[in-house]
Amino acid sequence: MKPQFSAAAPLHDAPLPRPAASHDAAAPGRWLGAGLLLTFGLGICSNFQLQPQVFAAPGFLSRAAGMPLQVGLIVLLGLFTALVGVAMAAALRGWYGAQQPLLSRCYVALVAAALATSLFEGTLVLAMRSLSAAYLAAGADALAYEPARALLAGLRNGVHFPDKLLGGLGVTLMYLLLYRAAAIPRPLAVTGMLAGVLQWIAVARELFGLDVMHALLLPLGLVYPLTGLWLLLRGLAPRPAAG
Repeated sequence: MKPQFSAAAPLHDAPLPRPAASHDAAAPGRWLGAGLLLTFGLGICSNFQLQPQVFAAPGFLSRAAGMPLQVGLIVLLGLFTALVGVAMAAALRGWYGAQQPLLSRCYVALVAAALATSLFEGTLVLAMRSLSAAYLAAGADALAYEPARALLAGLRNGVHFPDKLLGGLGVTLMYLLLYRAAAIPRPLAVTGMLAGVLQWIAVARELFGLDVMHALLLPLGLVYPLTGLWLLLRGLAPRPAAG
């Protein structure tokens, strides 16, 4: 009699349990928090320390040529922060694009537009330095350079404030995206959205010949770095599992 061999049941590789999504969300969340803190710090340095030095009385025509370091830093910091903003928007688009396709696309588009306006503003600031150097080298009467000075100053302001409006709207969409994705605590996201709207109102006044209301900028100046700290310490909330 031939020996009987019972065939063992075929073995199937059972899928291993997937690790918790919190580990997947922690690293990008911390990078996003670091980006928020970096752009916030560099923006404060440029807008409230470097630019007042160049544009203070008696004006850029007399000062810009003697401050090549400050002018160069203003241009580089503006471009760098805009590029970091594009990188953060692209990361959020990749992370939440499937969940919030239209909102994430709008956010990326706004940040890309802000990069373009930052590049144009940087070009105008460099042109201001060139005009200042020509003015000081010629030793001419300031009245001869007044038309060019007024034109450059008007162009720079005409780009600077719309650029800040784009930034405020982009921040509002970022918080809306984080809110819809439940990526950060809802009260923090709602506060960020309201602070972004207040920033937009404060800056939009300049378009109608009114002064910027700096008090309305304070909420965003508080919640923006607070969000960066939260993300740096806690990361993004885990995404819901598909299905």
